[in-house]
Amino acid sequence: MPVNDSSQVTPADLVTVREAAQALAISVATIYSWIRQERVAVYPGPRGWLISVAAAQALAAPPDPAAPADAVALYEAIRITGASRHRIVVWVKQGLLLSWRGPHGRLVRVADVRALAQRPAVADGLPMPPDARLIREAARHAGVDTSRLYSWITRGLLPVWPGTGTGQRVRLADVLALVERPDRALPPRPERES
Repeated sequence: MPVNDSSQVTPADLVTVREAAQALAISVATIYSWIRQERVAVYPGPRGWLISVAAAQALAAPPDPAAPADAVALYEAIRITGASRHRIVVWVKQGLLLSWRGPHGRLVRVADVRALAQRPAVADGLPMPPDARLIREAARHAGVDTSRLYSWITRGLLPVWPGTGTGQRVRLADVLALVERPDRALPPRPERES
């Protein structure tokens, strides 16, 4: 623990760990972890350890930029768009969907969720292609893990056909093309037969 000795200049903005946490809107545990990692200096005080607010603020994450006026909570975006919570969270984690910290969780723009939801991930209503395979069969044939295929489906890179009790299906050609070139653009969506 980096306890400063009296030979160094003592900062003027010393407060207790709890006061620093309240001032910076972070948890006390976060500040104590910085102290254990020796990322912030501590000073002995009459009520326990003291730290510099400026030093703690330098370590704190910068605040999120102001959320746009049309940003809504995740539950609102789910209600409005019909997208699943899991899918929205995955898009946020993958960096496909911008989000902002709100008073009760993350905020997203409905227009962004709708744009991602309209990507051709599910080829519903289209005829089943002749080389359609179950996801696990296509993964085994291509020599990749099924989680990779599910990741491509979630990101909208791999169209999927709904299954009839036996599971969803993907085109083997699309899977093989993505295995060869993972940076490949979205595969062309099959045309509906008239």
